[in-house]
This record gives sequence, C-alpha cells and structure tokens, in this order.
Amino acid sequence: MFKNITVAIITPTHTKKSFDLGLALAKKLNTELSVIECVYKIQPKFYFFETKSDKKIMQEQISKLKEELKKWKEIAQKEGVKINTKFALTDSIAHWVIDYVKEHKVGLLVVDYPKLSMIEANHFDDIINTIHHKAHCHVLTTKN
Repeated sequence: MFKNITVAIITPTHTKKSFDLGLALAKKLNTELSVIECVYKIQPKFYFFETKSDKKIMQEQISKLKEELKKWKEIAQKEGVKINTKFALTDSIAHWVIDYVKEHKVGLLVVDYPKLSMIEANHFDDIINTIHHKAHCHVLTTKN
C-alpha cells in the first residue's frame, strides 16, 4: 500500500502520537519508516554574520534535534522497523518538507498537530495547509 512512510515533526511542542502511528503502520505494512524533524533556523543577531553566541545557539539546537532523532531510532529498531532520520534548520518548514517528500518519493506523510497557543496554531495551520495542498502524497494529520 505505502512503500515509504515518513513522520514529519514540525512543531516545537509535539507529541509521540504521530511517531507511534507511523511506526505501527510501517511495522504492519513491512515498509521503511523515515522520521524528519524540521525547525526554524534562528536568525543571527547581525544580518551579515554570525556571532559566537549565534553559533553556540545553533549547535545547541542541532544537538537537541540529534538527541531526539536518536531516541526515535532506538524505539524503531527495538520494534524491528528499518528507519531513517533527518533534521533541518530552515527558513521555510513547509517547503523543506514538500521538497523532502518529492525527493524521497514518500507514500504517506504523518504530521503531528498538537494543541498550540492561538498564535502558534495560526502559523502552523498555514504550514500544514501548504503541505496538504502541495505534497504529492497522502497526508495524515494526528491531533490530540
């Protein structure tokens, strides 16, 4: 049914629900699972160059992403599911996810949509709507 299932983690406050669903589907359908985590790159304080503190913040952001992806990988491997992980610091979450879907020929994209504040909800509604309309695959959105 789906040859490649991808779980996209795009919100800063996400739940494990989308990962669990993607893992269960990948295991049941005996397919490959990918987990991608995409967050906004923190812009430098000065427009033209990065300061030491900017670089330190970016390294902390990367370390946090890698640690979380390592956790997802360990869980999937315990379940016997082949998993790939990738992260991105980007200026446009929606476009990065859409490009990833096209490039990797994703069959099903699972996106987490937890309860957010009103401001965050409006912003992430736009991102998820863009993904729904422009991604050339099936999109499943999990909610609380």
